[in-house]
This record gives sequence, C-alpha cells and structure tokens, in this order.
Amino acid sequence: MAPTAWPVIFLFFIHCSSLFAQIDSTFSVQTLPETVVKALQLSTNGYSVWRADSLPVSAVGTLSERLFLENVLTVRQNAPGTLATLSARGAGAARTAVFWNGLNLQSPMNGVADASLIPFWPGDRLEIVQGGYSAALSSGAMGGAVLISSGARQDQNTGIYGGVGLQAGSFGAYAGRGSVGFQSGRLQGEFRGNWQQAKNDFSFEKIGLDGKPYQTKQENNALHKADFQKTIQWHANSRHLVKSAVWHQQAFRQIPPAITEATSDTWQADRATRALVSWMYTPDKKTDLVTQAAWLDEFIEFYFAGASEKSRARTAILTSDWNQRAGDAWSWGLGGSAQLVRAQSDGYRLENHWFSQQRYALRGKAGYHFSKTGMASIQIRQEWAEKQGAPFTWTLGIVQPMGAKWKFRGHLARNFNLPTFNDRFWKGLGQADLQPEKGYSTDAGIHFEQKHFGVDVSGFYLVLDDWILWQPGSDGLFRPGNLRKVNSRGLELKADYRLKHGKWQFKLKGQGQWSATRNVAVYGGSTAVLGKQLPYTPTISGSLGLWVSNAGASVVWLHQFTGEQFITTDHQNTLPSFQTSTMMAQWSGKFFLGIVTLNLKLDNLWDVPYATLANRPMPGRNGSLGISFQW
Repeated sequence: MAPTAWPVIFLFFIHCSSLFAQIDSTFSVQTLPETVVKALQLSTNGYSVWRADSLPVSAVGTLSERLFLENVLTVRQNAPGTLATLSARGAGAARTAVFWNGLNLQSPMNGVADASLIPFWPGDRLEIVQGGYSAALSSGAMGGAVLISSGARQDQNTGIYGGVGLQAGSFGAYAGRGSVGFQSGRLQGEFRGNWQQAKNDFSFEKIGLDGKPYQTKQENNALHKADFQKTIQWHANSRHLVKSAVWHQQAFRQIPPAITEATSDTWQADRATRALVSWMYTPDKKTDLVTQAAWLDEFIEFYFAGASEKSRARTAILTSDWNQRAGDAWSWGLGGSAQLVRAQSDGYRLENHWFSQQRYALRGKAGYHFSKTGMASIQIRQEWAEKQGAPFTWTLGIVQPMGAKWKFRGHLARNFNLPTFNDRFWKGLGQADLQPEKGYSTDAGIHFEQKHFGVDVSGFYLVLDDWILWQPGSDGLFRPGNLRKVNSRGLELKADYRLKHGKWQFKLKGQGQWSATRNVAVYGGSTAVLGKQLPYTPTISGSLGLWVSNAGASVVWLHQFTGEQFITTDHQNTLPSFQTSTMMAQWSGKFFLGIVTLNLKLDNLWDVPYATLANRPMPGRNGSLGISFQW
C-alpha cells in the first residue's frame, strides 16, 4: 500500500474504535466516566486478575524484580539486570504480553518483552490478566497479559509537587531518581527520571576441574540504565480530555558468561522511545469516544566475539474506541486499529532493508449486567496482517454472584499469536510462510470475600497449536516451524487475611499454582517429547507475604517457592527447586515542608544458592539502603 494511503486509513479509524483506548490506564480512575469504567470491567469479565499491592520501597525497581517477589508468573533471569522474560501459565515469553499504558512492549523482532528493562515506580499500578486475551489485546496474549499504568497524581491540590531519592546496595549498585509534577486548573502533568548502575560482581560457588567446589566472582555483569517518563493531561472542558505520555530509555549491559563458559567481552546496548497521545470525547454520561495515536522506536546492539549486530524496529499505531451504555442493563462498544510495523537487522536476509507489515483490526464487545456485580459478555475481533492470515478470535465471559459473599467467574476464548520478524526474515533460516499460532483458553473459578478474609480458587486449561519452534535440520542449522501442539492445565489458589487494630494494619497473603504444560502433538522432529513437561516450566510454584504497618512505618516479608524444572526436552537434566525470602522496611516522617523516607531492603535472606536458568547463578544474601524526600 502506498504511503499516501495511510492518512486516509487513519482518518477512517478515527471513527472506529479499539481496545487500546479501553485498556488505556493513562486515564486515571478519578477522571473516567461511567461508560469507560463499565468498558474496563467488560474487557476482563470472567478472567482471573491479580493486582500488586504497594510495597514499602521508594526506589525504582524493575518489572522482573517486582513479579519475582510474589512469583505470580514464571520469571527467567540470566543474571541481575540482564535479560528477564515472563511466562504466564506455561505459555512462554512470546505468548505473555506486557503493556505499558496501553502499548504492547513485545518486540516485533523476537516477540519478547525484556522485563528487566521495564521500570516500576512506587505508585505505578500493576495487574496480570490470566488466560488467553487475544480478542482484547491482539497477538501475543495467549497465556496472559501484564498491564502497567502510570500517570500524573490526581490527589494533589493546585500547585507543584516532586521528590528526589538515592539508593545504594550490594555489588556496587547505585541509583538516583527525581520527579516533579504540577496541577493547575485543567492542566496536570508529571516528569520523572531514574538512573541506575551496578557491577553485579557477586560471589558464587563453582566446581573446579578437580571436582571440588570453590568461590569465585561473577564477571562481565555491569549495567548502566537511564529512564525518563512524562505524562500530561489537559481537560479542555467537561467533554474533552487530551493526554500524552512519553518514555525514553537507554541501557548498557554486559552479558555474563555461564558457569561452563570462559569470560568474554559480550554486551548489549538498548535504546527505546515510546510516545502516545489520547483524546477522550464524552458527549454525555453514557457515551464516550477515545482515540489514541502511538509511536514506538526500539534499537538493540549486541556485541559478541568481536562483532556487533544491530537491530531496529519502529511501530506506528492508531486506535479509536466507542463505548456506549444503553440503559442499566446493556453496554457495548465498537473498535478498530491500524498499525505499521517496520524492522531492520544485520541478521535479516537483506541488509539495510526495512521489512514491514501493515496490520488492521475491527472488534466489538457487548455486556449484559444482570446485577450490580454480575455480567455476561462477549468480545469479538477480526485482524488482518499483511501477507499472513490471522484467525477470527472471540471471548465469552461471565461473573455470577452466588449470594452476598460468593461469586462464580469463567471465560472461554479463542486466541492467536503472529510469527515474529525474526521467524520470517532471518538470513537463510527464516520461513516467510509460517502460520500464526492458534489456541483456546478457559478458566473457571470461585471467589469468596468477607470483611477480613478473601479466597479465590481457579482451574484453567490452555491449548496452543502450531507452536513455532526453532529446531535443527539435517544440516544442523536451526530453523523455525509450526512444529508442536501444547496443552497447559492447572489449578490456582489465592487467599488473603486483613486486620486493622487502631493505627496498626496487618495483611497476610498467599498464592500457589499447580500446572502441567506438555507437548501433545509433534508436527516435525522427534516424538520422544510427547507427554513431557516443557523445559523451564515448574509444575508447582507459590508465594506468601506478610504486611505490617503503623502510621509512617511499615514492614513487608515476602517468600516465594519455585519447584523443580526440567531444562532439556528429554527430562534428563533438571534445575533444582528453590525458595527465597525478601524483607523490606520503611519509615516516613515530616521534614521541613515535605516528607523524608528511609528504606531498607534485604534479598535472599537465607543466602540460598539458586538459579532460574541453568548455569546462570543468582546472588546470595544482599541488600540496599535508600533515602528520599518528597514535597
């Protein structure tokens, strides 16, 4: 399609709608009209949703660190600060989408979002939607989706606010952050920046050639990282709200050798800019139109064995969403989106050539509210991807109250995942005719809630067909193909107990998961993998946490357990199970015209040797101290 056709298509989609606006968390809850609130409820109706609690820490962490603490997803880390991927319900990183303020962070080149590069600020909102979510979020959300939202604070009086903070920790770790925000009449905004560096030269035990253990230090593992984020929103009047967000990041990370490798000068440099602008038009209390334009520009340089390889991806997105509330019982919406995705890599079959793909989607949704908290819903989506087929996807969801304290929840969904640019265009190896991965997900659960206690029990089942796998051919070279069918089934249990006594507040929370994720069909290669658990997919995992607070002081203890994992398809080698604990403490008090906060964090309290990937050790006991000032 000629470039001149794009403005026409964009104008067309202005009058359509899409889910990006529906899940655009940059619009804070305080400013959302009733119609959008109902649309947000409709989008996750019938799904199991996990929401992160606030922690007593003022430093900026990473998404991988935050999720590892409570073990709600499988987190795989090469080493502290290096590549970390997420897997929901055994679906793998390429099928677990990560969204920042409504933007999908999965790379169009490899389909993975590096969770160690995603900053998580105190006050950001974090949710995980468990289960296939393609009708709502398009490609990449077959196992689940991680949703991060940030934005200007809404609890400020007119004026300027801000804060600064410093952090120092083990293994040469230092960090600094600063933010400034303002609220003046109809205009609100916040600017914030974060800088981190670390040597990460921790000690670990290694087996020598004589078979005896000895202590050594991790080498080639330093990192430098800087982030800048900006959000601004303008209420033109009661009907119009304009909002923008920008995130720029630069990172340099050394890649440490595995225990079995010699030290080498291997590193990766990342640079990314993500920007979006949204316009919400609310003609009345039951109608809204939200249109969003976004731009993503990502660059990676990987240096290995004396040579570097550069890759770059650019994505332009335009979406619009129309939500309508019809009386008290019905809500519905129509949506559409247009994307232009381009990528260039030294490893692709044409050097200095931008490979591109245009993607379009139309979707609809409807919900019937048969009680204050009960709803039956349907979502449908048809996507078109240039030179690729994309299946029609849908979701049926229901939430049924069962008395004052009990509630039934369930969903059934059709899902898909498109092949990546690496899968299609890698030099001499990519397969341009790959089919999208397809599958189904279902989830059913019971939720009980009373004043001090809540429990949620879920059973789930995923079918992932035409699984794309890179596998060696007769020449020994790895090539991608639609080679497997995988089923994942399991049980999840979440419970929490809350108590308040005077100024004291207590909360005890735990969750656990049992899952069997296995190959059930093979379309190429050995059939010996049939019926076997997928590598790096634990059968049992869980976590336990205790929150205690009193006025300006709070303490949290978090403990997580990860069961044994197979690391090869033949199940001949395993990664041992492990348990780790983290303790965080915080004290805040008034100081001049602001508030000063002191933080302490201790990781791996019991100094347990462990790894989330074979031959990639993680640090033993370590800690950090921080101080921040807010006005």
